[in-house]
Amino acid sequence: MFPESASLSLREALDDPAVAAARPRVLAGWERLDAPIRWVHTSEVLDIAELLSGGEMLLVAGVILGDSTPDQLRSYVDSLADVGAAALAVERPRIGVLSEALVDRAVARGFPLIELTEVVRFVEVTRALNSRLVNESVRALHFNDEVTHMLAGVLAAQGDLDEMVAGLSALSGCAIMVRSVSGAVLASAEVPDARPRSYAHVAPIESAGVTIATLEVLPRPGVDLQMINAIARRAPESLALALLRWRPLTRSDQAVREVFRLLALAEDTTRPPSLLTETASALRRATRSLGLPPGGWYVGVVAISVDGPLQVAELAAVLRRDERQVLSEIRNGQYRSIVRFDNRTDPAELVEGLVGQLYSTALPSSLRVGITEPQREMADVATTMTVAATAAMHSTESDYVGLARDFTLDHFLTQVDSAAVERFLDAALGPLRTANRSEELIATLAALFRTGSRVAAAESLRIHRQTMYQRLARIESILGRKLGTADRSTGALRVAVEIAAARGGPR
Repeated sequence: MFPESASLSLREALDDPAVAAARPRVLAGWERLDAPIRWVHTSEVLDIAELLSGGEMLLVAGVILGDSTPDQLRSYVDSLADVGAAALAVERPRIGVLSEALVDRAVARGFPLIELTEVVRFVEVTRALNSRLVNESVRALHFNDEVTHMLAGVLAAQGDLDEMVAGLSALSGCAIMVRSVSGAVLASAEVPDARPRSYAHVAPIESAGVTIATLEVLPRPGVDLQMINAIARRAPESLALALLRWRPLTRSDQAVREVFRLLALAEDTTRPPSLLTETASALRRATRSLGLPPGGWYVGVVAISVDGPLQVAELAAVLRRDERQVLSEIRNGQYRSIVRFDNRTDPAELVEGLVGQLYSTALPSSLRVGITEPQREMADVATTMTVAATAAMHSTESDYVGLARDFTLDHFLTQVDSAAVERFLDAALGPLRTANRSEELIATLAALFRTGSRVAAAESLRIHRQTMYQRLARIESILGRKLGTADRSTGALRVAVEIAAARGGPR
């Protein structure tokens, strides 16, 4: 329908004279104004999402929105957000005030909703923006060809990684850097006035599905964004060839890959015990071949990026502090590390110290980290790495380090049949699940069970003691039983409350 590389940011689209004439107001999705749009459509039907492929900006006069129910409007926003549409722009003069259901749902989904406060001719808007998109696509193809041609020339002349990086820098005017998985600089070309690393465009350099290095493009003011995108798209494959040709995997690199292959086998607890024992023995041999002495503590670390490419140089530097030995690999969008601590270190203190170091370091804002409990055997770490990944996924921008032990239940819930969980919650919680302010009541029960005291629970929830007593009285009334009753159903209630709290939200 349109070229894959066509791209224009939503912010740029709103600044276009054809759109600016409508005096647009952003009602939701402010944080996504720099996201690219790939095409502009007009439509007056609610089920348009099934005809979209993602990245579209949708223009609607809005008459049909005025005739829709709140549930239909919420479903409409959900369908556009789920398919990856770039934005919805609605002409306000034709329908008056936009529905609260529409606006609230867009805010909740972080989906860009634009109010056009003046009437404009949609045909002029689509012609203007789509013409710009086509022009951007032609320019992108030109830059793609330039990058590909330059790199092919360097490879044909038997040029090495340094020459390729220097060529990319000269072509683009950007600072270019290639880093190993551990964060070490393998090749770089600096330019004056390049932006800081926080502005870097990062792309993985892969071989056989494993990230062997990362490419960083640090733009300089005035450099064409299409050139930067072309480097990120076209350079990694050629750089991977140069890396394998001029910097082949060392014996140590191969041993690290073998460790992570064995770790993947050790994670699979469905394998027969005899095979798991063999894998544990093989891991011990592999770690000795890497010079890791026996004894000590092993901690697994998993990091993901919730927005954009994975940047782990700062994280890798933290893990290697205090002369700690670290094995790392990037695969399937996850950075996985095994960190060895000295045998004399107290296991509780080492985790606390590592978490403190991570929080005192300026890591990329999109990075989320999960940490396992210390183990004597690396094979035992393997079985909790997937839980650490769950901890990372549940972490937030402010609390970006999660401990696997705190997310064991969350991880368990990803592995069991959701229908069976629903039936259990219905049986254990009954009418409490559908009661008014159910989520608040369940959180109150969770606080009570965790602290073991009504006073402590009230303090943890930051509510008055009388409020706590009133909530518990209401819970007892809904459940039809006293919370202090010691019978076999009490354990089921505790488990159900923790599951409901972990899942979040009302039924």
